[in-house]
Amino acid sequence: MIINSEELRKIREQNKDRKIVFCSGNFDLTHAGHILFFEDCKRLGDLLVVGIGGDSIMFENKKRVILNEHIRLKTIDSLKPVDLVLLDKISNIGNRLKFIDFVLEELKPDFYVVNEDAFDMPYRKTLCERLNINLKILPRTCPPEFGKISTSELIRKIKEL
Repeated sequence: MIINSEELRKIREQNKDRKIVFCSGNFDLTHAGHILFFEDCKRLGDLLVVGIGGDSIMFENKKRVILNEHIRLKTIDSLKPVDLVLLDKISNIGNRLKFIDFVLEELKPDFYVVNEDAFDMPYRKTLCERLNINLKILPRTCPPEFGKISTSELIRKIKEL
């Protein structure tokens, strides 16, 4: 279900006895690697909440937006492991983690999950320690039969066609 950030506190209150997991990303050109990540996140708890990077911050960071934020929200919302999804409308290039700060403060998830190559890991660790949230760092893993999978790799293959 697509939610807005004003609902986060209520979600925590309504799910006091459930383990809430939060992760975030751009998830442009959603692929099997993203789905494996969501499945790993979901195994940590009962309710998986996913934050999606907005178009403006994504363009400033990646210099591209292939699927707009509305398409990405709908796509991620349709995935089996994902329970709730919301859009980052507050981060900017000067503070790319403003949304993370807000969500962790309001939702108070049991777990905040990131990939091992997430930027500004020291800040994330400090934030989670301060808020008493378990930070779970996952390696990027894919079965060998998937080959190398990433949005950048998909873009490269498409350009070669």
